Amino acid sequence: MRLFLSIPMPEEVREVLEDVQIDLPAGRPADPDQFHLTLVFLDEQTEEAAQAIHEAMQGLRAEAVEVRLTGLELFGGRAPRVLHAGVADPEPLRALQSKVLARLRAAGVAPGRRRFRPHVTIARFGHLRRDEVTLLERFLTENGHFEAPPFTARAIKLVHSVLRTGGGARHETLADYPLG
Repeated sequence: MRLFLSIPMPEEVREVLEDVQIDLPAGRPADPDQFHLTLVFLDEQTEEAAQAIHEAMQGLRAEAVEVRLTGLELFGGRAPRVLHAGVADPEPLRALQSKVLARLRAAGVAPGRRRFRPHVTIARFGHLRRDEVTLLERFLTENGHFEAPPFTARAIKLVHSVLRTGGGARHETLADYPLG
């Protein structure tokens, strides 16, 4: 099963992110009900590994983290693939992710090494035509000042990502782990 650990977005943040999607000139908007900030992408895991992940996360002792989404950026360089909202101060999230990774490694689960860039995906793009890239650049110029209300992340979710035919994924929460 394809798994990840994430921080869910509260309703007021989801609404602001959804407002950004309204004027999006290209791409496939992310499902607002699935907006999240991925802490660790775990990829395909066996049932046994999923159980080990769950047990490791149950033992996590970490403080709640303040999060403020700000700014819009693209992943993919000259061929944009993802529009996302960044995080104003990523250091508390990096510290939380380090604690999570330590728990996972102690449980024998070794997620792939990926640079952690906390963000929330707003839209995905296939191949964009030149005029769509131009419209997207204008959109970023006009909306680059984006800022969502700050919130306190009080839980981490273990999520099963089920890929669907035709693109996209459906997310099923398997467990919640409170942050204190």
